[in-house]
Amino acid sequence: MKNCIVIKNIGLIISGDIEKGVIPGNTIVVRNGLIDAIGSEDQVDISGIDTIVDADGQAVCPGFIDCHIHNTLDDYAPQRGAVGCYSDALYSGTTTMISEGEQGPGWPRFYDDAIGCKAAAILSKRVFDRFRPGGALKFHGGALVLVHGLTEADFKEMHDAGVWLIAEIGGGGLSDPEEVAPMLKWAKKYGFFYSIHLAPPSIPGSSWVTSQMILDLQPNKVAHTNGGSTAVEFKHIEKLMDESKIPLELVVNGNFVNFNKILRHMDKKDQLGRIIMGSDAPTGQASLPGAINRAIVKASSLNGIAAERAIAMATGNAADVYGFNTGKIEVGREADIQVIDNPPGSVGSNVLKAIENGDPFGNSMVIVDGRIIAYRGKDSRPTARYCYINGEKAFVSGITEHLFFPPQPGRHYEND
Repeated sequence: MKNCIVIKNIGLIISGDIEKGVIPGNTIVVRNGLIDAIGSEDQVDISGIDTIVDADGQAVCPGFIDCHIHNTLDDYAPQRGAVGCYSDALYSGTTTMISEGEQGPGWPRFYDDAIGCKAAAILSKRVFDRFRPGGALKFHGGALVLVHGLTEADFKEMHDAGVWLIAEIGGGGLSDPEEVAPMLKWAKKYGFFYSIHLAPPSIPGSSWVTSQMILDLQPNKVAHTNGGSTAVEFKHIEKLMDESKIPLELVVNGNFVNFNKILRHMDKKDQLGRIIMGSDAPTGQASLPGAINRAIVKASSLNGIAAERAIAMATGNAADVYGFNTGKIEVGREADIQVIDNPPGSVGSNVLKAIENGDPFGNSMVIVDGRIIAYRGKDSRPTARYCYINGEKAFVSGITEHLFFPPQPGRHYEND
């Protein structure tokens, strides 16, 4: 069997389910890339599995899901001249990303080009069906930007080609309800997922979409509800929180005050299950490999929200919104898992307490589909403890390796 692994000696299993939080057990068994068993080491079947990871009391949680990326066709962000930014995010624990509209110099989305936008969506979907940044990151590409001239036949053709995302309405392309409403009927007919952003115009081509328009068009998600990066008046956000059940996306580089006010309002309503996380990279304010990690710390430490619930916003909540079979530590789910811990010297006794006290946390291992991908993110926070693979240390202790060369499977660094 391939992609089989046992993770034992786990201190906390953070489920990614906002209702379940931390679940019992100290061992996870993965077979054929799926979570096969969760429980105590003496109660689960580990027969036939040769790769044993000792977590040394660290916590395990699902890989993070970044719900808002503006990508090109490879691991490159032209706005920043950044190469390998998605791979870096993978090594920092983000195992899934979702496009909110591909972009780059000369792209058809900027020129009201229906044929080009349709072709770009199909091409990007096909590219990311076969290309995983960092060798493993699950990138859902091919988000169609709505422009003049698209027909129902176009939506059917794209659906038949596997395209299922529509880029954030208001972030470029058409946003007038009279123009997009007919297209959204076709989108619903063919099973597309669509989002609408809530923000004033921030870049050329973006547009203002009111909260009432969002309520009328009933998207699957409100993109960067706290601003991308400038926010609307809070009364518009309150309307969406109180008069709908639409999932609300928060981005780490949106308006900081509204980020916190939204979380507190939704916590009082007992509706934190509607909150998901995104980076809006690279156009928000930068290309941020650790964006989701930062959003989790910010959400928990500044708003009195239990860290395991903040982690669920970046994992299980997003999986539920998009219908993914990942994002939770649950039997039958894809084994996209990371081992995380508090940083050395933290006042937090474990990673959850560290997050709640505002300390950035680190990961000591990233696993995708049951395959070890990395032992640590590039320049991510160091962890107080480390993993052992079949009894061998899997960590770095030298400054050069820590800052610049995180170990990959098959490579081992340790200062003598």
